[in-house]
Formats: sequence, C-alpha cells, structure tokens
Amino acid sequence: MEEYIQATGKVPPGNESGNNTWVRQPPKKKPDLRLTPGRHVQLTVPLDELIDKLVKENKVVAFIKGSRSAPMCGFSQRVVGILESEEVDFESVDVLDEEYNYGLRETLKKYSNWPTFPQIFLNGELVGGCDILSSMHEKGEIAGLFKK
Repeated sequence: MEEYIQATGKVPPGNESGNNTWVRQPPKKKPDLRLTPGRHVQLTVPLDELIDKLVKENKVVAFIKGSRSAPMCGFSQRVVGILESEEVDFESVDVLDEEYNYGLRETLKKYSNWPTFPQIFLNGELVGGCDILSSMHEKGEIAGLFKK
C-alpha cells in the first residue's frame, strides 16, 4: 500500500475511508415463526396439530423464550448462540408471544412431554433443552447430527 501511495499519491482503490466493501456484515436473522394469525382468531385446527406439522415440516425448530434476535432467558440465549455458532439452519418460535402463539407453552409441554424451555426438535423429534444441546456442543456432536 505504501508503494502505491508513493507512486500515485493516492490510497489504493477499496482502501478509502468509509469503504464497506470488505467489511463483514452480520448475518441477517430469520424471523421467528408464528403458529396462529392472532389471539382473537378462532383456530380451525387444534394447536397440537399445528405444532406437529411445524416440527415435521422443518428440519430444526427451537421453541425459545423470546425471539432469536432477543432471547428472554439465558437458556434460550445459549441455545440460539450454539445453533448460530454451529451454522445450523433453524426455525425459532417465541413461546412467550401470547398474541400469535397463544397457549403454546402448555400445549407444547404436553405434546413433547418436556416441562421446560427451550425445546429443540430435529426432524420432528425432540432432542431436548439447553442442557442437552450444551452437552452435545461440548462433545462436538452438533455438526454431525444437525447438518446431515
């Protein structure tokens, strides 16, 4: 660069102040999924059937407290961090969203037979929560299992 500046008296193209060509942009976050059109809309399909369809039609689904961009508890934040650091393509559902996911927490607890959140599903099957995902991450098992 110094040689170029000495020879031309200018900064090399692409190196000017304010040039964002080589700046790594943060990845765009996918929006959270909503199970219903809204709390005040009568469902024509039971919520447990909507859950079943969602987890079977998407390879990886994380039911978390809060959104993927703003998790509302440390366990959900840890799960999102692990999945993102492992570059797992996943869908997220905010179990605290009472407008579009009304009744989801209680229905999901019965559906999965798992009492706590987050809950991570892979190919329609419950993998577990934060503790199980953290253990898998520490053992290096995430990439092999979730990216098949």
